[in-house]
Amino acid sequence: MSQQEWQNRLTEAIEIYHKAVKGNRKATTQVYNLLKELNKEQPSNNEIFAYFGSVTALMARDTPIPKDKKKFALEGLEMLDQAVTKSPDNITIRILRGNVCMRMPESVFHRTQTAVDDFEYLIDRYEKNSTILTKNSYENIVKDITTAKKRLK
Repeated sequence: MSQQEWQNRLTEAIEIYHKAVKGNRKATTQVYNLLKELNKEQPSNNEIFAYFGSVTALMARDTPIPKDKKKFALEGLEMLDQAVTKSPDNITIRILRGNVCMRMPESVFHRTQTAVDDFEYLIDRYEKNSTILTKNSYENIVKDITTAKKRLK
């Protein structure tokens, strides 16, 4: 497979991923399988691994089997933590983990502080270089960090 074909598959996966985030359960399963495959093909690509971790956490939201909810959530969180450990300065990976942690129930997973840490990192980087995020993304992060800090109080 050419690099261009592979890039097209990744672009397609990210588009489907965004549909999944918005609540399309069919897209969640579809992109989970696609990212699992892409991750196997390029296991050293940390960004794909982070997307795979994020969609694994989405599987927790969408699975009808209660015992699988926690399994998928913990697996996704662990993958995102590994991705940040390997690439702590990767903006996309920080956004993915921050958003997933923000949406996990605090009473079960205790990950709101991780979201705050990721969002503070992103805000700090944006203030030094405003080209790393769109203005809209930055404003959403500011809103989310405010919500997260209230949740922690």
